[in-house]
This record gives sequence, C-alpha cells and structure tokens, in this order.
Amino acid sequence: MANEQVVELGKILGDQTRVALLDALFDGRAYTVTELSRHVGVSASTTSEHLSRLLNADIVSIAAQGRHRYYRLAGPEVASMLETLFGLSDRIPVKRARVPADLQYVRSCYDHLAGRLAVGLTDSMLAKGLLAPSGIGLTVTTLGCETFDSLGVATNASSSKRDVVRPCLDWSERRHHVAGSMPSLLLDHMVDDRWVTRTHGRALWLTDHGRKRLSEVFDLAAP
Repeated sequence: MANEQVVELGKILGDQTRVALLDALFDGRAYTVTELSRHVGVSASTTSEHLSRLLNADIVSIAAQGRHRYYRLAGPEVASMLETLFGLSDRIPVKRARVPADLQYVRSCYDHLAGRLAVGLTDSMLAKGLLAPSGIGLTVTTLGCETFDSLGVATNASSSKRDVVRPCLDWSERRHHVAGSMPSLLLDHMVDDRWVTRTHGRALWLTDHGRKRLSEVFDLAAP
C-alpha cells in the first residue's frame, strides 16, 4: 500500500464516532443506520455520513433487504486489521475504561470466540494436541481434524485468503486466542448448539450445557 493510502486510512480511522461504529460492528453481525446511531449516540444523518466514509474505503459493506439497508464489516481481513489495532491500543498512554466483566470473560471477536474463556480454550486445544505450533503460527493436527469434524466443524474449508487457524491477540487478556475459518465455524456451532448464547453486542453467556461440552470435548473446566 502506498504511503498516501496509509495516511488516508489513518484519517478514516482517526475519528471517535467511526471507531465506535466499527466497535459495534465487531460482533460480526449487520445493523441498520438507526440501530447503529442509537449505539454510538449520534443522529442517524451523522451516522450515515460516517458509514459512507467507511463504505467508500471498503471497510464496511452494505446489503439491502426489503426497504432496509444493513451495514457490517467488509470481511475477515478488515476484522484482522481491527484486532491488531485494538491489541496495540494499550501502548498508547491514555486512560482506558475498565473492561466489563461479561466482555472480559467471554465475547465474540468478529466471528470467533474471545475473552478469558477463549484463551483457556486455546490452551486446552494445545495441551490436548488438537492444535500445534507451526512456525510463528498454528496448525490443526490430525487429532484436531477428527475432533472438529465430529462437531461438524470443517478444517479444510478455508478460502485462499484466510487461514484455517491463527493466533489472535486478545485485547483484554493480553494473550492469544485463535481466529480463522475453523474458530469461526466453531463459534457458529457453539451458538447453534447453545454452548453459548448472545446477550448484547459482543457479549456471550456460557450455558451449563456449554460447560459440560467444553469439559467433554476439550477437557476444559470452565468456571
């Protein structure tokens, strides 16, 4: 990317309202202008202006359904960029708000699991031999493929632009959880099978069934 484009990207992201909009979209779901304006606390017209700027930069995408238009992050590449920026934000010497307890324990990070539970799950998958270090990244082992396949979670369905699994720095825990096509499908399975339920925004709630399944499948004793 040319220097001028990096500067322009910095200008686009250097606005509190636009960052708040991206944070709202970071749960991987799509929202209308009205829903997003309520979330960030500005008028719908102001929200539309900021979304247009993000849309023109291919940071968000838009889809029409009936008379409504829904906005979401443009894809996993954008989410990965934001994950990195959020992870680096602690280096900036400004006062940070305390992370809410529910978000710190378990939340979605775009389309995969994050928080203390996700970091513990990653540790368990490594200890159990489902994942293994590979260079500076991670790979799914044969045992891992068998385990994830038993859950209906494919480990060979990644697009050419996306890793099956990769480390992702957790911004509240300051350790890695995992991102990629497999963790995305794993979160889908956890939601569909009600291991976790969505509460508000990115926050998730771990169910008793989820605790049982995490223990059975991953040897993870979740509090």
